[in-house]
Amino acid sequence: MGGVPTRPATRIMIVGDSISHGREGDWTWRYRIWEWFRQNNTPVVFVGPHKGTIPPPPEDDRTRDGGYAPDVNRDFLQDCYHYSWWGKAACVVKDGIGEQVATHKPDLCLVELGFNDIGWGISDPGGTLKSMEALITEARTHNQALKFAIANVPQRTIVPGLGDLPVRVETYNELLAQAIPSWNQPSSPVVLVHLCENYLCREGSYDGLHPGALGEFEIAQAFSRTLLSPEFALTDRSTKELEIPQPVPRRVLSTPVNLAAVASSPNHEGWVRLTVTWDLVYGAYSYDIRIKTGHDDAWWDWHPVQDTRYQLWCSPMYLPTPEWKAQVRATAGEHVTSNNSQLVNVIVGQEDDL
Repeated sequence: MGGVPTRPATRIMIVGDSISHGREGDWTWRYRIWEWFRQNNTPVVFVGPHKGTIPPPPEDDRTRDGGYAPDVNRDFLQDCYHYSWWGKAACVVKDGIGEQVATHKPDLCLVELGFNDIGWGISDPGGTLKSMEALITEARTHNQALKFAIANVPQRTIVPGLGDLPVRVETYNELLAQAIPSWNQPSSPVVLVHLCENYLCREGSYDGLHPGALGEFEIAQAFSRTLLSPEFALTDRSTKELEIPQPVPRRVLSTPVNLAAVASSPNHEGWVRLTVTWDLVYGAYSYDIRIKTGHDDAWWDWHPVQDTRYQLWCSPMYLPTPEWKAQVRATAGEHVTSNNSQLVNVIVGQEDDL
């Protein structure tokens, strides 16, 4: 029977750094752009060598993929491939992009790179621009019809000791905008994504750079605007840019449970090791712990901890007692915390096997 022919799915490879990779429990902007494609009935397939986010410490390496927010669409989990990783720089990816294009055969690359080159002194704006051009050239050697949506670099919040970073980012973004028209080819279009103008790190990030729930939408929206360009032929004329929902979905962390706190017997110098442990909270980037001593009712200040284990050596002048208490909360950046855990008393004189 006849009918309207089905448009073949566009193979999309997202090429990026930590901003695109995300952390365990994130939705990621990759998911938000995937949702936009699905809402607009745009057939796409995400391709690349990776599938998840980065796991939490101490497993934040390549031993496994980290997961996504609990409520992501199950279909996305079957289609969430990408070529993004924490710490990646354009000067490194340019040498590996050819192999990835040859292996995964994308039709379109959504590229979010450059901050690590500029921000951490790997290269200057001009050198970063050369790396981006080399990336495009190398990718084209394996697909001369490959299309590119290239994002500029966000302006992160001020970092002590990096006072010239805003100027370097602005310089690179200006150079990129000037260069892209010369990189463009009729069979292999290159279009600028105004990520910096749409993603405001002071509002949308959880740490001054990496996107939180709002920032993920802002980055995806910036890419959606570019992908409406006729050069990509992805959508019909009725398709609109991605809309940011109001209110933005709120990240929720579970309260840490199964706290245990023990203080070892004094060593030969009279020092005691205090150890506190608790269960991992899915989606937590880190934890805060505080201690209340038996000497007064004042708490110690919250202390950040990357792992689900906290250790402290206590001097003979200030040894733990059974009245000492510990409390923990999970965190996901500067603005998201769980409820405080229940208090746990310190068990004194028990050898630490936690």
